Amino acid sequence: MNIGLLAIDIQNLMVEEKPYAIEERLQLWRDSLAKARQVGVEVIHVRHRSEELVEGSPAWQIHESVAPLAGEVIIDKTYNSAFKETELQAYLDEQGIEQLIIMGMSTNFCIDTTIKVAYELGYQLAVIQDGTTTGFSGKVDLKGLIDQYETIWSWNFAQVDTLAHILERIK
Repeated sequence: MNIGLLAIDIQNLMVEEKPYAIEERLQLWRDSLAKARQVGVEVIHVRHRSEELVEGSPAWQIHESVAPLAGEVIIDKTYNSAFKETELQAYLDEQGIEQLIIMGMSTNFCIDTTIKVAYELGYQLAVIQDGTTTGFSGKVDLKGLIDQYETIWSWNFAQVDTLAHILERIK
């Protein structure tokens, strides 16, 4: 199966900051990882590094509820895009992965940027419906912001649906 699931920036600090509907998202992410692993989708974790997310610190670690299993790849990044100055594209090419399922944080930064870069690189994309969250919105309602991004992605960049429907369509 040439499908990869990107679990983006689900790190301790990001979870502790209590972004929109985080408990529901953690459950959805756990369930999605379990299902992806069960059907043979390659799980790839993406982890952000910054002044607040210092490499090796507890804040930087992937949250224990979605921790990588032995052998699962972790891609470290310093930009919003999971592709910029990382080994992600080379790894996907090496594995023959052409389709990506995306979930994680933050909707309006790292998720959106990664989706648009992946689209421009020619990957077939799907985003798990309600599978992203953010705590960064300025004065905008977070639920409305997430819904708006899902709508934009579905217009041009990615299929937005439940994981079950995504897997059904891309078999």
